[in-house]
Amino acid sequence: MSVFKKIQNITLEEYLTLLEQMKQAALSDMDSFPEKEKYMGDVQPGSFLGVRLRYRDDEDCLYADCSSAGPRPFARLRPYLWQFMEEESEELLGNKDFDEPAENKFYWEVTKYFRCRDRFYEQYAVIYSLKLEILGVEGYPYDFERRTFRDLNYEECFTEEQKFILGRARQLKNPMNVVLPYHPGDILYVDANPFGKPFYAVYCAETVSDREHFEWTKKEYGFYKREHPCLYISEDRKGLDITNLCGWFTDYIPFPYAPLDRIKVVDTCCDPALLKAAEMLKENPAIFWKWLDWRETGQSLEEKILAVRGVSI
Repeated sequence: MSVFKKIQNITLEEYLTLLEQMKQAALSDMDSFPEKEKYMGDVQPGSFLGVRLRYRDDEDCLYADCSSAGPRPFARLRPYLWQFMEEESEELLGNKDFDEPAENKFYWEVTKYFRCRDRFYEQYAVIYSLKLEILGVEGYPYDFERRTFRDLNYEECFTEEQKFILGRARQLKNPMNVVLPYHPGDILYVDANPFGKPFYAVYCAETVSDREHFEWTKKEYGFYKREHPCLYISEDRKGLDITNLCGWFTDYIPFPYAPLDRIKVVDTCCDPALLKAAEMLKENPAIFWKWLDWRETGQSLEEKILAVRGVSI
């Protein structure tokens, strides 16, 4: 299908440019009402925007809808939906009863619904902060990719912006083709608000270096699937664990996209085990594979790393 592009290896800079293009495409599309989206003929396309105010609870693992009635429908983003979010955001930002700034826990989720024949489908969603900054765009191409849609000529009802978003949705959410500039031992600071608390991680490796193991991804995707494991403090496991910079992050943080634009390389952090791990990786990057062995056997990474005097394996 022409809408869904085949992804290729890209740099982090190219990924961030793509992310910005996704935001601009969504903003433009939500502000317009194309003639092709009005009800007409047998296909009867049409669209509306549904808005939810969501928040992260005190356990940092639940992303709840503040309204039990479901999403509130609007025709277009401006002026009425924008005004509604603006007024509600100002009230929340001025509330002094929260244990941390409201903008760190609350956010808006605006979903674009598209009608095809007798059913509405989620097309994409845009995440806004309480300050009405776009945090991310998540496309939902899955229904449209199904074989049952292929004879309906539904693509004729899509705008160019919608095609752009749907065609690159997977590439943003699971950036397994992005070549990252980090080195083993780099300490990363990830600003996870409002989806989770900010956290530190130590970059371990790019496992694409294991070419034999990932040869199948070259055949399937046209490139070697890149994974970027990092060491971080897991609240779920009550200690150090290994996560991945592609897809899901830490224990309960479902970012609308991989937060590669929220990462900074820093000089230090406050956790002694992460600092020790960073030093060990810089001296001997291969030690990461030993950590994977420890993790698979259920041993405490924190205890093992702090107990190691040397860095040879």
